[in-house]
Amino acid sequence: MQMQVKLENRLMKTLRLDQIQSLEILQMSSLELEQYLIEKANENPLLTLDSENNSFQKLLETSYIKEKMSPSFSSEENHWDFIERSARVQENFEQFFIEQIPLAVPLSDLDVKILKFLICSLDDRLFLDVEIAEVAEKFHTTSAHVEEIIQLLQTLEPVGVGARNYIEYLLIQTNRFPNVPPFIKEIIKNDLHLVAENKLKQVAKKYSESLSEIQQAVAFIKNLKPIPAGFKETAIHYIVPDIEVYRAGGEWAIQVIQKNLPAVQINEEYVELLKQQTENKQFLKRYLKDAKAILLGIEKRNKTIYEFVRLLLEIQPDFFEQGIAGLKPMRLKDIADHLKVHISTISRMVKGKYLQTPHGIYSFQSLFSKGIISSSGKSDSIIFIKKRIKELIEQENKRKPLTDEQLAIQLNNEGISISRRTVAKYRIEMNIASSFNRAL
Repeated sequence: MQMQVKLENRLMKTLRLDQIQSLEILQMSSLELEQYLIEKANENPLLTLDSENNSFQKLLETSYIKEKMSPSFSSEENHWDFIERSARVQENFEQFFIEQIPLAVPLSDLDVKILKFLICSLDDRLFLDVEIAEVAEKFHTTSAHVEEIIQLLQTLEPVGVGARNYIEYLLIQTNRFPNVPPFIKEIIKNDLHLVAENKLKQVAKKYSESLSEIQQAVAFIKNLKPIPAGFKETAIHYIVPDIEVYRAGGEWAIQVIQKNLPAVQINEEYVELLKQQTENKQFLKRYLKDAKAILLGIEKRNKTIYEFVRLLLEIQPDFFEQGIAGLKPMRLKDIADHLKVHISTISRMVKGKYLQTPHGIYSFQSLFSKGIISSSGKSDSIIFIKKRIKELIEQENKRKPLTDEQLAIQLNNEGISISRRTVAKYRIEMNIASSFNRAL
């Protein structure tokens, strides 16, 4: 046990020094990465950005954003146009989060209503500004039930969404990193005031850790993302695919989408200039190391995304040919084993990422689902089974809707072994009424 703790501490040190920036970049969505690069370029004089294709800038130039910043209500028509646009943006705002939830996650109609209410209660920082007891009373449920939905919301992107205060915001980020020693979380929960006062010896004594361990822990905490500002109004409804799969000459081709990100380069002229000035050696070393780490992080991010999609083409050919109906059950662990990486790497990679195919755009997370073995030995994904249930209901006689029992019989006739109770569960998760309530 002691050997394991020492090994985890050693891994943590290595992570802080060499890999933390790559892991941060890997888990960012395209829009988050874009904003991160802009911030880094402002901090690091050696980094230059070519923002000609900057999608965030294009977003700011759209008519909605311009009118949102300075709305004009000079006429009744403009007034109603503004209201309709606001309603559409709110709908997109909700959808941005809900579509990140894998279909395999069982959500009841009440769960979805609570989740949408919580999403509408997010402030401009995406912090949750609502009392759990009030939400529980509103939806006639328990506080524990509401807390479960909040925990689900906090797993979504961008990192930190649904935090109720600054401490919880930091803890949500910390939970995304593997092998973080427990004392770091305890420092965040209880002793940030001591860190702010630089009383690190007192913190070291409290947790029976060396001063160097505490200093590294503080460096880790300071490297976490600061509280975002204004993200809700601009970026939330703007989904950018990270990679595309398309047909080229009868073969499948993969293209990592870079056009939405500014091109990142190291300013070599400035580097050479600083090399000639001996008093700037430490300055140059620090910023050059940071710049190279960012470039390496982007390269690793693109490579991981590419390898994931290339593997998808091998193990999910029916998905690319047929769309979601051809998707087979797939777990994060299966992908991690195939790519010979840790499951936490895959977990980071799939969050907030989107794949563009000839059949549409899919979040990476939505491609992972459990499955049911059919009578032929084929494993059908829950996504496909739900789609088939929905199709059968859409095709039913509206005067004599199919019962859950009849749906189960039909699916079993098609080779899908499923019970009436499971059919009812999937129907409820899709917010489809019972046969009694569907009857005309």
